[in-house]
Amino acid sequence: MAIVENRQPGVSTPIPESKQRLIDATMTAIFEHGISNLTLAKITALAGLTAGTVNFHFTSKESLLLATLRSVAEEFEQAIARCLDNAGEDPARTLLDIIDVNLDPELTEPRKVAVWYAFMSESRARQDYQQLCGERDAAYFRTVLELCERMTRDPQGSARLDAEAIAYGLVGLIDELWQEIMFTGERFDRAAARRRCQAFLASIFPWRFDLPAPASAARDAARVPDDDPEAMAPVSEEGLIYTLPAWIYGNEEFLALEKEHVFLPSWQLVCHVSDMPQIGDYVTFELLNERVFVVRGEDREIRAFHNVCRHRAHAVVQGQSGRCKTGRMVCPYHGWTYNLDGRRHGLSAPDTFRRHDASRFGLKGLDCEVFLGFVFVRFEAGGSSVAEQFAPYAEEFALYRTAEMVPTNDRYSDHRFWQETVEIDWKNGVENYVEDYHFPAGHRGLSALMKTQYDREYAGTGVIRLSHEMREKADRNWSTQRYRKLLPRYEHLPAHMQTRWTYYAMFPNTFFDLFPEKMDFFQMIPLAAGRVMLRGRSYGLSDSRRETRAVRYLSDRINMRVQDEDNALTHSVQRGLATSAYEVGILSDKECLVKRFQDWIRERLPASLLLRAPPAGSVALRNESLARAGR
Repeated sequence: MAIVENRQPGVSTPIPESKQRLIDATMTAIFEHGISNLTLAKITALAGLTAGTVNFHFTSKESLLLATLRSVAEEFEQAIARCLDNAGEDPARTLLDIIDVNLDPELTEPRKVAVWYAFMSESRARQDYQQLCGERDAAYFRTVLELCERMTRDPQGSARLDAEAIAYGLVGLIDELWQEIMFTGERFDRAAARRRCQAFLASIFPWRFDLPAPASAARDAARVPDDDPEAMAPVSEEGLIYTLPAWIYGNEEFLALEKEHVFLPSWQLVCHVSDMPQIGDYVTFELLNERVFVVRGEDREIRAFHNVCRHRAHAVVQGQSGRCKTGRMVCPYHGWTYNLDGRRHGLSAPDTFRRHDASRFGLKGLDCEVFLGFVFVRFEAGGSSVAEQFAPYAEEFALYRTAEMVPTNDRYSDHRFWQETVEIDWKNGVENYVEDYHFPAGHRGLSALMKTQYDREYAGTGVIRLSHEMREKADRNWSTQRYRKLLPRYEHLPAHMQTRWTYYAMFPNTFFDLFPEKMDFFQMIPLAAGRVMLRGRSYGLSDSRRETRAVRYLSDRINMRVQDEDNALTHSVQRGLATSAYEVGILSDKECLVKRFQDWIRERLPASLLLRAPPAGSVALRNESLARAGR
């Protein structure tokens, strides 16, 4: 059922939001009803769309079914292709990576596995499956076979081995595990499944694979010990999903690792293009002692530079924002000047300097990308673009016409960008904002405005989507009731987005809140371990209607209250994390996106697998040793 074909790895075409909703609903319907009992009415009810939407995107139910199979097939295919593209020369490592792809929770969630088996088991659908996936399955098997053949040629091995039989055994074992996923659902123990696959390989290639401990020993190791300072924190155990350990939310050495492995390689939002409309306009940004600014050049292009003069390291431009009226950037310390493209233009007292090449002393640039009107920078090059990360949701995001927006009179109108310092760790804040489990108790006003259904999505590209729809009539307080009553219609939005608030979280620390009448962005910028600065601004389309002005004011009131409530909640959590009573907790199914975020941290920082903080000065060493061990 796994697939590989000759194509560019990782390349995909963004799918329209309504089309993707139909495909997702079809997966759910197949999982719940099978193919033979499936009707368009069941699918459209799950998607919240009309039959006309099906006819618009697909010619028939059969076409929709095939598109659903193709969707899960291509997603899996691209994951395998990326695995092979990133593979080194070690076939053993590549086999383990292929096993990890086959057990990835996102790729092999029960609904998607049900799609595979539905097409293979229904007699009328087998031919469709064979046409779509037959050659791909064969190509996948040939890939596994070739890796097994390379293993059998390893000079360290002495036994005569049949590579084809081993390949069939491994593929069959994985198929058996997929059947378990379909029948056991979220209770499926993926860690135990990986141990089973590794034990199979270790039994055949003992010189290349370590035989893992039995499942009972692994479960015992997952439990929280009382006396081992170097113990590993549990991640999952018999269906329980554990949180990250408490110590990483207040440790300066761990924050130094986060700077290196999380923040410097990631995209950071600086501003909107409307914040710098004129040539020479600039906006500054700081993150963990790194200073940067973006500036609009003579050619109207936006570029990013380190805000560090090449003479004696003074900041070249000052304040949150400004304009270089002369078309030059002048360092206020010694008067070195730079063109808007970063080249050094001149320096004061030039005769006092030894002869040198001026081109070597221009401002240092860094990656800059404009996405749907927002300006991002990245301190370290490499990795996906912002557009690639947002691809699964770009069509929906673009419907708000954010590129055309301008700043609104937001809640902190006396500042260009509002800022607020909160005594919490940035991860604590992120985890609060990507779950709704706390809404009924923690945000009674917001809950009075919104229906209980809450969409939680993660497409695996580093962007989370959360969304909920308003009640027909808001309860409880004046702000929510007046907001719901006064909210006008916005012609650029489709019907299902007229009464919906949607949020996007871009790892590691950037958030977009999209409302019918406007949008906000905000960031969690770490200042120290256990201390964060919130930074953001509001934008909206030009709209002089009194109703729009009113609902913008009211949504600010609602969200200011929500922010105050979140600050109180996360501050209490931060204090609790620092006590002796808490090491790890467990997550609800409603906190599934917290798990996604925490897994993202674990992947980049293996030290987060330690239950307790290592001795001072050794966090980086332990992180490196765990990374080498593949933990």
